[in-house]
Amino acid sequence: METQWSLVLFTVLTGAAGWTLGCVAVDEFIRKTKNDTNFVAAIVAIVMAALGGIASVTHLSHPENMLAALNHPTSGIFTEALLVGLTALFALVYLVVLKRAAGDAARKIFAVLAALFGIVLAFAAGASYMMAAQLMWNTPLLPLAYGGTAMPLGVAVYLLIAQARGEQELKTFQLLLMVGGAVAAITGLFYGMATGAAAHEPLLLWGLVVIIGGVAPALCGWFASKQPASALVLYVVATVAAFVGCAALRCVMWATSTVVNNFFGML
Repeated sequence: METQWSLVLFTVLTGAAGWTLGCVAVDEFIRKTKNDTNFVAAIVAIVMAALGGIASVTHLSHPENMLAALNHPTSGIFTEALLVGLTALFALVYLVVLKRAAGDAARKIFAVLAALFGIVLAFAAGASYMMAAQLMWNTPLLPLAYGGTAMPLGVAVYLLIAQARGEQELKTFQLLLMVGGAVAAITGLFYGMATGAAAHEPLLLWGLVVIIGGVAPALCGWFASKQPASALVLYVVATVAAFVGCAALRCVMWATSTVVNNFFGML
């Protein structure tokens, strides 16, 4: 099956937005970066979520048909649109309370809510493809891989913003980048092994998803903790690598559908 790039961009960008907001929420509890940094990070997350939503609409031959789908609360489109809207809404409220110097409790509540709905969306976007008609998609390993591969991308975006704004206390987020890289590599590999992509799409899975999208960001996080002078370059590399790996996992999903269709075509 041909890769649907609009949907790839939708799930990559919204997944990155959710995990970036996750970093904002973490910092509201550990207080290692300035409020202005979290303000910028939240804005970037909202922009990524909005661009992802726009990308998803371009997938439809008649975008107005999406309005009909929104009338059915059980549809995947409705769930995804709802989660995008809630993520953006709570992120916007967080920006307001942050700008107005509201109390710690209010900032934490809205940061956590924005992050919660954003991260849930990263997994839900993968779950929406689980269907009996597509055997290689009908596995819980798919949403795990969707959410897992988005993690290092969102963390790398946050680190890039924080480093560009001169933040110094980033050890926690460097560790999160290392963990995120490992999570991306493991969840992507598990999905690839379960669907046969490890054999049928070795370059996509091993090269782009596991090594580029998982191992590379993790190494960037580790090297950044050891060589602070090179941190900015390393975060740029981690962001690009994680984006490539995240997108490649989605391409693996479409490629595995081709394998199944070819199999049945031989019968």
